[in-house]
Amino acid sequence: MRMRNILEGVGAALLLLLPYFCKFLLPSNLALYHLRLPVANLIGGLLVDLLVATILTTGFLVASQYLPSRAQRIAVALFAGLMLWAAAGFGFEMLIHLHLQIVHFGKVWGQFAIGICLLSGALAWFFPRSSQLAMRAIRLCLAALAFSALWIVPQLVHLALARPRGEVAVANRQSTSTGTNSNRRIVWILFDELSYHQTFDHPVPGIQLPNFARLHAQSISFSNLRPAGAFTELIIPSLFLNRRVEQTRSTVDGRLFYKDKSGRGWVAYDPNATLFGLAQRNGWSTGIDGWYNPYCRELAPVLDVCSWEPDMLPIQVFGASEDKSVLANAAVLPSHFLAFSAHSATPAERHIQIYRNIMAHAQTLIDDNGLRFVFLHIPVPHGPAIYDRRLHRLRPAGSYLDSLVLADDTLGILLQELQDSRSSDRTTVIVSSDHSWRIYLSRHSDSWTDEDERASGGRFDDRPVLLIHFPDQRSGADVPAAVAEMLEHDMIAGMLQGQISNEKDLDTFLSLQLH
Repeated sequence: MRMRNILEGVGAALLLLLPYFCKFLLPSNLALYHLRLPVANLIGGLLVDLLVATILTTGFLVASQYLPSRAQRIAVALFAGLMLWAAAGFGFEMLIHLHLQIVHFGKVWGQFAIGICLLSGALAWFFPRSSQLAMRAIRLCLAALAFSALWIVPQLVHLALARPRGEVAVANRQSTSTGTNSNRRIVWILFDELSYHQTFDHPVPGIQLPNFARLHAQSISFSNLRPAGAFTELIIPSLFLNRRVEQTRSTVDGRLFYKDKSGRGWVAYDPNATLFGLAQRNGWSTGIDGWYNPYCRELAPVLDVCSWEPDMLPIQVFGASEDKSVLANAAVLPSHFLAFSAHSATPAERHIQIYRNIMAHAQTLIDDNGLRFVFLHIPVPHGPAIYDRRLHRLRPAGSYLDSLVLADDTLGILLQELQDSRSSDRTTVIVSSDHSWRIYLSRHSDSWTDEDERASGGRFDDRPVLLIHFPDQRSGADVPAAVAEMLEHDMIAGMLQGQISNEKDLDTFLSLQLH
């Protein structure tokens, strides 16, 4: 066995498994930030898979040397075709991740593996001399790629051995409420990717959103809200902190650092400087229920109750879990690809489970009258679509319009829960969104539908939503002036400090800010 065969085997194993660990290689560590930590057994499973794949591919390349020349040429051509398919698939995913407007092949991409391997075999049969040159080039690239294992493997081991900070310590803490503000309550409901244009300005004919319409008629609404950004992971920390976060990164134990326009470099995100720190200092008990952003780790010192739904790694989609052993996680990928009947949850099916979990916790937080400042980050109408608006039933399909109706039905459930609570007559309800419907990101995904295309009209309206409903408010008013989304922080801070408690106070505040 030649050293070159080993290098080619290592390079092939790295290429085949790259989609499953590439996120861990980014210096920002944001893949870790959005996961539930630790991930030692998950990474350990990937390392075992990497070792096994190296042994198998190296063994294949060595064994192919003992085949007759024509059979050897065909076998190596099939191997080279598989490597080209793996490289192209990873390249397409990276281009999509960079939001470039290319076609997403979605589920049919796996079928291209057979086609490209057959094409490679045919070329090796009919054009042996030309195909041999191509195969040598591909194998040389694999051997070169193998040297990246010198930093990839230590990086993965380092992340697996890192000791993360606790993130669930506040999940069951008993909520308490002290101070002069204990008679008032704020429930802030943020709908991810809710568009003002689609919800209020120009709803698609036939789409009924009665709960949004009713609340809009009894709230202060902002019809020209200027967005603070385009990404949840930047916008929400910005609103909490009242500082426009431009970039984020994380340590291996999940601590968030950010950059803003001040030019100060990387700054640690301070939970005490957020709205929840302000709330605690002013005697408000606090609770959060959300998804994607790790609220329970990021804001643990200033929360009384917290729950969150984290992001998932590809191998977790197939059934891997930190609760399983390293070997059990290592068996997940081979089991998935060898057992053709095995079913892995689709993104929409996972989104349904996330939605259900968040709604269960959200209703619990609303029912807890001891919690005075509650933030609910609801994962709709953000895709993938998971609703049948005609049957009002969750299912892994639909369009943004279906998701809008789900958001409206969700609002109705939460408002009814608030109305039934003992604190309903002293609760200020804030309904907002982090950003509008980003059609420029969704349009080239495999979940984009013809109905989405008709509803969007190919036009992006960047206005998010902000409605503020004070206790006993019976009429609504619109603020047509251009208002920065970041002003939400100051309005809520004014409520927490007792400076804004009704429509008149808010009108006075806005008059000072906008003139």
